[in-house]
Amino acid sequence: MQQVRGLAVALFITTCFGALWGMVGAFALPGAVSLLAGVLVGTVTVVLLLGSARLLRLSQRLPVAAGEVGMKNPFGRGSYRLVVHLEVSAIPISAVVLNNAGYPGAVISAVAVIVGLHFFGLIPAFRSRWFAAVGGAIVAVGLLSLVLPTGTGVSPRGALVGLGCALVLWVSAFPPLVSTLRRAGA
Repeated sequence: MQQVRGLAVALFITTCFGALWGMVGAFALPGAVSLLAGVLVGTVTVVLLLGSARLLRLSQRLPVAAGEVGMKNPFGRGSYRLVVHLEVSAIPISAVVLNNAGYPGAVISAVAVIVGLHFFGLIPAFRSRWFAAVGGAIVAVGLLSLVLPTGTGVSPRGALVGLGCALVLWVSAFPPLVSTLRRAGA
């Protein structure tokens, strides 16, 4: 029960951040392409939110397993809180440093790298190496984006970072959602 509930919460968080990244990417595209990307982001977000709600309902019907009694919530672990605090501190610091150094276009890339690195710190909290794959992919998107131009309207860098990070989060969310629902026969 707690494992399914934890997955529902993690999926909800992943979906919200995927939607945020996706909209950043969609707004960085020109005209009708931006609208189409926004609709796609909205559609994927709704599907994943519905999946998260379904998992939450499923968790309420499941009995508590013997091994789950006294299980610590990964979101309450000190390692989780530390990683999130470091991430929340590093993002504005990097933005100030990059803006003052004359590289405002690199801020979005730096944010992606910081977010990607934070996933490595989640490994001990959740006891899952899956976070290394997610974090590595987001770091790669952030670093790769540095070779693209940026701009105030249409921004290839912003589009790659936003849509790339959203895609990584979505791709990481679907397999556990589908496998859990299949196992539960839901």
